[in-house]
Amino acid sequence: MTGGVLRARWAEERDIADPATLGAIADGLGLDAAAIAARADSPGIAADYEAATQRAIDGQVFGVPWYVYRGEPFWGQDRLDFLARALSK
Repeated sequence: MTGGVLRARWAEERDIADPATLGAIADGLGLDAAAIAARADSPGIAADYEAATQRAIDGQVFGVPWYVYRGEPFWGQDRLDFLARALSK
């Protein structure tokens, strides 16, 4: 699901905040969109989201996508070639 959401946002410029868009992505991947939506609305997921948000703040993340490789941050779809070069070294 994550790959589908990232592709929808960064490659297809779709609105991933729209529940219908997320449902269509899940359906396209052969997943149960209704079950995923119900789980997303659960209190445990809200707590996980808050914890992940705090980790991002603590890690000084300021945008997405955000990758860290060997302590070096790489931010933005247009910077993935820099990450690829670092990975190839």
